[in-house]
Amino acid sequence: MRLLYLALAVGVVAFALTGPQAAACSQYYTMIPRGNYSLLTLAGVNNYNAYIGGLQDGATAMISPMLWNLVGGTGNVTMVLSGGRLYVYINVTGVSRAIKFTPVVGFPDIMYGWYSWGPFYTRTSSYGFLSLPMPASEVPDLWSVVNYSLSLSRGAYNDFSYDIWLVRSPGVTSLGPSDVELMLWMFANQSLAGLPYWVTWRPITMPTLINGDIENVTYQVFILPRNGGPSGWMLIILIPEVNTSGGQYHGLLKGEYGVNLGELMNETLNIIGEFNGTRWEQGLYLSVIQLGAEVDAPGGDMIMNFNVSSWYLVNGSPTNLCSAMTTTTTTSVTAPQLTSTTSNVSTPVVSRSLTTSSSVQSPRPGEAHEVEELLVPAVVVITALIVALALLTKRK
Repeated sequence: MRLLYLALAVGVVAFALTGPQAAACSQYYTMIPRGNYSLLTLAGVNNYNAYIGGLQDGATAMISPMLWNLVGGTGNVTMVLSGGRLYVYINVTGVSRAIKFTPVVGFPDIMYGWYSWGPFYTRTSSYGFLSLPMPASEVPDLWSVVNYSLSLSRGAYNDFSYDIWLVRSPGVTSLGPSDVELMLWMFANQSLAGLPYWVTWRPITMPTLINGDIENVTYQVFILPRNGGPSGWMLIILIPEVNTSGGQYHGLLKGEYGVNLGELMNETLNIIGEFNGTRWEQGLYLSVIQLGAEVDAPGGDMIMNFNVSSWYLVNGSPTNLCSAMTTTTTTSVTAPQLTSTTSNVSTPVVSRSLTTSSSVQSPRPGEAHEVEELLVPAVVVITALIVALALLTKRK
């Protein structure tokens, strides 16, 4: 009988060590630079101000207000990294655009990859599993999941979006007809249907994570064959058919939104091939992924703020992330009073104190995954041994 008890204990131990761990959580990797940093950009002075911060495993990402269409105004844009989150405060009045007919002032964003053309000519360090640039057809099945919120006093958000760049030649210093820009508008403030030069393409459907649930979402597809003129690049915009009002779809003003990057690249390459002809899509490289908001000042002012509370790349199910430790961080940001050289309107002192509950990984997500995988069988092993010893003692 003792041998039977020992055999049962050994069997339980073997199952614990070799059996599947169905409840194992998914590894995830942050895309928002860690640590605390405040990037203050004066309107019209240093529109391409930037900061590069560390992620995990030696990877880095860049933040910038990217006010590419601003030539005059009073105020500032403050981007605050705090506790794994990004806060963006836009306080600019008397806005003057370089290209008057373009309803965009800038794109405050987080950038990852190789932005080899102007104005940045910057390359961040990459994760080994997503080393950019890489062939677009070889992008792995990684979920990109973002939590964000948009707030508006004056001005307008055209969109909150991914801005993804596919290039024919890695390291290219200027974009042309062989390159592609893909934007996925998680929030959309306009429809492109029926606008001059835009082509309405067939819709696509992709699995999409929205506020904790994965569902098949249909996306409207709009194509601008040449952005910026005959020598420009191809622009594709995807708008989710979510939250319709006024005859158009708006997506999410705030919430959790996730897409599978591998699936997104496959769908994009199919669109490119169908539109331009067979095999044209081959040879494209994913070079840059940006996440941010296109902002505008229809009435001349932009008083708004948005935050990205998390942005992760997930290897596995995006609904079963490894746990993280929660801490509280307080950061004070003060922007000085500014006087514009192009406007008589001044921006008052802005003082903000942020108290945020933020996710700080401890241990690193990959390590947490490994710890949980080892912890479950270890507990089962110990329990089995205790039961076996108890039974043996009882038999004595």
